[in-house]
Amino acid sequence: MSLTTFRRKPTILIVDDDEVLRLLLRQFLEVEGYRVVEAEDGSSALLTVVDEDFDLVIMDIAMPGIDGLSVCERIKSSMEEPPPVLMITALEDEESIDRAFSAGAVDLIRKPIQWSVLRNRIRYIINAYHARREIEELTRSYEMILDAAANGICGIDDKQRVSFANPAALTMLGYEQAEMIGRPYREIFKASKPGTDDFDIDCCPFFHESTSPEPFEFDELRLLRKDGTSFSADFRSTPIVEGRKLSGAVLVFQDVTERQQAAEIIRHMANHDSLTSLPNRNFCNRRLPQAISLASREGRKICLLFIDLDRFKPINDKYGHAVGDKVLLEVATRLKEVLRASDSVCRIGGDEFVILLESSPTIEGAEYVAQRTIDILNEPIEAEGHQCSIGASVGISVYPDDCRDARTMLQHADIAMYAAKKKGRNRYEKFSPEMMNAVSE
Repeated sequence: MSLTTFRRKPTILIVDDDEVLRLLLRQFLEVEGYRVVEAEDGSSALLTVVDEDFDLVIMDIAMPGIDGLSVCERIKSSMEEPPPVLMITALEDEESIDRAFSAGAVDLIRKPIQWSVLRNRIRYIINAYHARREIEELTRSYEMILDAAANGICGIDDKQRVSFANPAALTMLGYEQAEMIGRPYREIFKASKPGTDDFDIDCCPFFHESTSPEPFEFDELRLLRKDGTSFSADFRSTPIVEGRKLSGAVLVFQDVTERQQAAEIIRHMANHDSLTSLPNRNFCNRRLPQAISLASREGRKICLLFIDLDRFKPINDKYGHAVGDKVLLEVATRLKEVLRASDSVCRIGGDEFVILLESSPTIEGAEYVAQRTIDILNEPIEAEGHQCSIGASVGISVYPDDCRDARTMLQHADIAMYAAKKKGRNRYEKFSPEMMNAVSE
């Protein structure tokens, strides 16, 4: 029965072998606004009650053939959602009354009928029946919503045991329903902060605090699965308070592993070149100030090499961008081979690269890397069946010798690189103030 069923005119089935009483009941009930259906005996009642929804069955106990008690028992036992049954009887012995309620009757009224009493009994029974059905319908709807929810949802009772777990929660945690229900929540919900493996966080601390209970919230908490693996989850636990007494909690959590992975991919794309996978200009602009700040605190030098490929444009023009891309990929590979783990190389433009040297605090070390870079880029590169010969012009800037900030350091290395190109390419130059005059001219 749906909720809309409750809004129609209530229908009552009268079951009595006394035709006169059926007539009186019909007249009375129709005046009261009810729709009435009649059955003259128990057999007819059992056939009629399955054909449509009734809000109430009013039935005499004593009837020929199948008596009212037997009919009531069969209705209650055979129907999934049986209507309430109100018995009418002329009997006054306690045994008959007890049997009526044992058979499943919700109430009993004696003959001769007091119509005002009957009016109020019917109203109360039907209202209670509708209220119960609405609650059951809503409960089913809520359960369907909870079952369909992508978030894990669990209920904790006043004894701090798991009382409910929806399918998403079971899947995330790796448990079967029977394995979770009734167990202390601390045995199921083992949590730790990101980066630790302690798994000793109490996700419902309000159960053990004397102060007023407050919700517990934690983004990207790590939860332990049954099999010992873990996952990141946004987690919320809300205390349930009834009459100032803590009676349980509701836990809601969401697996954010995919979200973290997507964020990591986005961060990587924002900071790395799509072709070579080297760090890009954005990364360089963030990393270089950090390196200068650290070098300043430690009182040491750092060097920046600005590399521009020689004779790269003719390769693109002659063989196409597919070959040019293969050349750039090989250049990236060779540049990474030159460096130590603490150094970094970035592609900041089409054929422009920079190398940040933090492991070589001397100018001589930077000059060695610059020459080594030129040497390995002078070696021919095979791409798509073509032998490609390039070279490199390298400019060197040194902190704090010729610069005080990242922007100036990059600019000076760029200027030194152009000075190397003017002097014949395929060489390196260290920045000097005189180069600024040349740039101005």
